[in-house]
Amino acid sequence: MNREQQAARIQKIVNTIAERAVTVPPEIRLAYIREEVAKVREAFRQTYGADARLAAYAMEFVDAMVGWIEARIHALETVAAGKTEADVGRPELES
Repeated sequence: MNREQQAARIQKIVNTIAERAVTVPPEIRLAYIREEVAKVREAFRQTYGADARLAAYAMEFVDAMVGWIEARIHALETVAAGKTEADVGRPELES
């Protein structure tokens, strides 16, 4: 797996964790995210442990994941809030 494929894989993981994290109460959300990232770190350590170069790239990405997940959550919540605000006062369409 090259660096671009690895980045795409991590982006998918980030999106999945963020989508699940928005359903977690805000007061425990960061703990949930850190726990999920720890699982990813361990899985990557096992997957890439035999190749020091790939392992180093993987850990660079994993180290940045919490920030990416938080940014993705913010984007998801912003979009959801925008949809909610846009729906308020909008007349229902009749079939």
